[in-house]
Order: sequence, then C-alpha cells, then structure tokens
Amino acid sequence: MRTTAMGLLSLLVLAVAGVCASGAPAGAQQGTLEREFRAAAAEYGVPVEILKAMGYVNTRWEMPSEESRDGGWGIMHLVRNETTDTLGEASRLTGLPVQRLMTDRAANIRGGAALLARAQRGSPEDLNAWYEAVAEVGGGRLYANQVYETLQRGASATISTGETISLASQSGATPQGVLSSQSTADYPGAVWYPASTSNYTAASRPGSHPIDRIVIHVTQGSYASAMNWFQNPAAGVSAHYTVRSADGLVGQSVREKDIAWHAGNWEYNTRSIGIEHEGFVDDPKWFTEAMYQSSAKLVAYLCKKYGIPIDRGHIIGHSEVPGATHTDPGPYWDWDKYLSYVRQYAGGSAGGYRQVVDNADVVTSGRFSASSGWGWSRYSASKYYWNYRFAKPKAVSDTAKYRFDIPATGDYAVYAWWPSNPGYNRATPIGIKTTAGWRWVRVDQTRNGGRWVYLGTFNLARGDEWKIQISRWTSGSGYVIADAMKVVRK
Repeated sequence: MRTTAMGLLSLLVLAVAGVCASGAPAGAQQGTLEREFRAAAAEYGVPVEILKAMGYVNTRWEMPSEESRDGGWGIMHLVRNETTDTLGEASRLTGLPVQRLMTDRAANIRGGAALLARAQRGSPEDLNAWYEAVAEVGGGRLYANQVYETLQRGASATISTGETISLASQSGATPQGVLSSQSTADYPGAVWYPASTSNYTAASRPGSHPIDRIVIHVTQGSYASAMNWFQNPAAGVSAHYTVRSADGLVGQSVREKDIAWHAGNWEYNTRSIGIEHEGFVDDPKWFTEAMYQSSAKLVAYLCKKYGIPIDRGHIIGHSEVPGATHTDPGPYWDWDKYLSYVRQYAGGSAGGYRQVVDNADVVTSGRFSASSGWGWSRYSASKYYWNYRFAKPKAVSDTAKYRFDIPATGDYAVYAWWPSNPGYNRATPIGIKTTAGWRWVRVDQTRNGGRWVYLGTFNLARGDEWKIQISRWTSGSGYVIADAMKVVRK
C-alpha cells in the first residue's frame, strides 16, 4: 500500500501527540487476524473454528514475542525442543523459513494449519472427527480437551493490536475423557495428571523436609502445554499444581510429599509447594476471578494442612526465590486481593480490600465505560496494561466511568494511574461517588505519570456501581487521560 508524503507527515504529527488518527494504536488493522485464520484454514482445508480455538487456548490470540517454557512460538505454539519439532515440520510443510514462522503472525497460523491438515489426512465436516489430529498437533489429549471445551462455549477478545475477534459456540463439539479419577489427587477436587518421574525427586515430606513455603508461578503458555511439558522426560521441570484461567480447574502433577523442580533453587524446592497459573506475565487478562478464587482455596488448604503462615514471607512469587531469573507472577498479579481470599478461605479475617479497574476492562469485565468521544492509544510506554483512553477538553457531560464492587461502607483510599506526557491536561477532574455525594478532585496529568497517584481517602457506600468518573469539562488544551483507577481499604 502506498503512503503519500502528506500522509506520512500526518502520522508523524499524531504519533508525537501520543495517538493515531482513528484512536487506535499505530499498525492496528481491524479484522486482520480473522482474515489470517480464514486464509490459512482455506489453504489447508481445515475448519477455521478449530484453528481459532487452538489459537485461543494457546495465547488468547496474542502473538508472544518470546518462546514459551517448552520452546513454543506464536499463536499456534509451534514447538522446538529436545523431543518435539513441530516448528521445523511446519517449515517443511509450508516452505516458510523457521524464523518467519516464529515471528510473523500470519505465517505462524499457516504453519499451525499445515500441521493440523497433515495430522488429519482428510477433511471431514464433523468437528469431532478432528479430535485426534488436534491432540497430535498440540501434544496430547489434555490439550485437545481444552480446545474442544473452548469450541463448546465460544470465545471473544479484543487483543493488544486493537483487533476484535470471536469464536461462535459450537454446541456439538465434544471433549473426551483423558484424566484419572479426582480421588487420586492429594487436593480434593483436583485432577491427577502425573509428571514424568524424571522431572521431580521422590521424598517423604514433611517428614524428610519441612514444608513452609508456597511459590506462585505463571506458565507462560496454556494449562495443557504446561502439564504436558511436565510429562516430558526431557523437561527437567515440574510443579505440584497448575490452575486453569477460564474456570479455575486445578490439576496436580507431583505429590505434595515429593519435591517438584519448580523454583530453580534446591533448598526452596525441598521446602515449598509450587503452583503454576495458566497465562503470561505481561497479560493480565489471564488472571481471572475464577483463577484467583480457586488458587486461593488451594493455598488456604495447604496453609492449614502444613501450618504455613498466610503472609508474603511464606507465600511468594517465583521472582522472589533467591537466584531466580524468572519474573513471574509479574506486575499484574494482585497480591493484596489474592492473600485476602486465602485468609478468607482459611477461616480467618478477609484482610484488606483492593480493586483495580483499567480502561481495558470495558472488554474483560464491563467495569469501564466511555463514549466514542474518547479515543485510545498505546503511545506512552508508562501506560497501565496495553492502552489508555484520551479526549480533548470540552464543556460537555461526557465522562469515562469506572465500576467498583465495594464490600462494606467505610473509608477507602483512591488512586489514579495515567501515562507520563508533558502535553496532557493540568487540571483533569476526577469524581468519586461518596456517601455524601460526588466529590471532585483535579489532578495535573503532566506530572507523576506511570505510577499510582493518591487522590485521597473517601467514605464509600457498599455496592457494585459506577464509583469513579473522569470528566472532559476542564480548562487547558492538553488531552484528558483515562487509564486505571484503584480503590484500597487496609
């Protein structure tokens, strides 16, 4: 596509302002991902629904820039490790270079489609007839079940490029039984999917070693890919439990009495229980309420069973293990909320309340709302999560709104986050709905960007409703920014 000199100049001016003409980030093309899936499906004669469901299970339709823990690349999780080389096979089938399959989204999807077609060796119309092929490409029946569960319920998402994509529910898609009886797991309700004996050390804890810590991990991949990797004798890693994002399903791979290889530190391995959480550290969409609640129940059970104190000294992230090179669970893991749930399920105080609502929650939870008068951008690197909303000052009633679920009437500290840019508005009005009515504060958004800014403590009423709003009705010429808000009660 040709771009005129005038067009380039216009784009440059908008980039400097921190936005692009449509309000979308530079490079976003609505519907491109859908077309890429359909083109690959048509080229190789595979159902586009299955191809999309595989992409959703793998990465929630994002294109990761790094390889997964088991050597997987891209939306279609093309793998290259000591025992598997679907990446190389995809290159052979498509004629595309390995590097392009690793980094180019459309090529990666084509590679996945080619592998699926080769595994099926035919093109039946019945989606269920593709089950074994999906299992072959994805590394096992656990993966195929996760794909078919996604087909059953459908899915939709707005990804970080700004594209919106959906998968309609396929009511006839049928997962198949692959797991052992739940009664064989240590934790009631967990499913038993044992790791290879090459990936952990047999022991008799807590007699042989005390258990006094819990280490929180993020899989950097799908639930199925993590648990399948633990079954691979060449992996050299494992965890005791893995928690699924969509519904909080808990899988167990190593007995609590045995020493899983998860922390990268032998002493910590001997005395801890490792819990993986499906997702990626830089994408908070994976950290669902179902996941937090389910994981907290598991941790409460473990803390009571082994007498582990419920605090941040004993429930830690992988990044906090001495000598760790990993960053999980990352900046989006909500420790305050998580520990409050653990305490609640352990039968103690629920602890403090903390809730963050980001502008992206218009998609994930419906807790943000703004009119078309508010554009969106990814220009500033100091944004909270992957974009933010902006609007020109105007004397109109057009607010960006944030919905919070306040557990009990009382005093709460309120914080705001906006990106750093000296061209933003110096008197942005932020309203907080208190028990005495709306209270307004004005903030200088040219300063203190890229961090939580304390707005004050306010008496808020119990209930789930629109509690905070940001108004465009202000003086000055700089953009008014709506990014993230946080409410905390100690």
